Amino acid sequence: MRFSVQTGQENISWDELLDTWQLLEGLGYDAAWTTDHLLPAGAGDADGPCLEAWTTLAALAARVPRLRLGTMVTCNTFRNPAHLAKIATTVDVISDGRLNFGIGAGWFEREHAAYGFDFGTAGERFDRLEEALQVIRLLWSGEQGVSFRGDHYRLEDAPFVPAPVQQPHPPIWVGGTGPNRTLRLVAKYADAWNGNGTLELLADRIERLRRHCDVVGRRFEDIELTAGAALIPDAIYERFVERTAEWQGLAPADVRRMTIGGSPEDLRNAVQAYADAGFTHLVMVVNTPYDRGLFERVAREVFPAFT
Repeated sequence: MRFSVQTGQENISWDELLDTWQLLEGLGYDAAWTTDHLLPAGAGDADGPCLEAWTTLAALAARVPRLRLGTMVTCNTFRNPAHLAKIATTVDVISDGRLNFGIGAGWFEREHAAYGFDFGTAGERFDRLEEALQVIRLLWSGEQGVSFRGDHYRLEDAPFVPAPVQQPHPPIWVGGTGPNRTLRLVAKYADAWNGNGTLELLADRIERLRRHCDVVGRRFEDIELTAGAALIPDAIYERFVERTAEWQGLAPADVRRMTIGGSPEDLRNAVQAYADAGFTHLVMVVNTPYDRGLFERVAREVFPAFT
């Protein structure tokens, strides 16, 4: 099992974010992630500070030399995909080939309205995402003079230099649990799938992904299964379990199995449940203010059992 942390960059200073990533690197985590939001979408001040994801990632790539890194996940509606391919390649070059390229259709409508980005329907967003994946993979193919004509994006004899350090391209992660459009895109284009939710939901989505792979002629085993789970500080863990169970209509035991927190045994049992389900990379999601002691506990009390 590999372990990474999605820190986000909402309601936090640059110095604190950099210090956190350097701590994660020193503790032996495999990767860390920014989040692609223009307004805070997690806990805290909804109109508070929020550093832009890819600019932040480039700066972190230059200051944190070992961690793999990425954005979980890039909001496709914010950027032209050819421009995004250039941005991502630049980060792969800066990091000497450590980029995980995460992308999704986008979901936070308020930030689109606030900054004038077209949100559209869910179907339209997935149509754009599929074309974007096609454009990015074409530009990363090594061909020069690439042309593409879709309903949303176009390329005209487009060169692409430099190429990414990682070949044939940085691993493409598609995030989401939509059983039809999302998982079909994973089967067609992604190297890794990132899902979140109850283990029962995720088990169903794994089987659906397997069927999508059969339809498109893709080896299911070639797609890495990764999961996102909230990492909850000790001080609020029991209250979080109780409130989440009530809000989502779940048993407290189910909430414990889809979150990371509690006693050392709770931590290990939660991770084991994801491993038993077939996941090989766990992305632990945290909100500010970060509990640095919890990062240390996970490294000390969980890593030895799974590495």
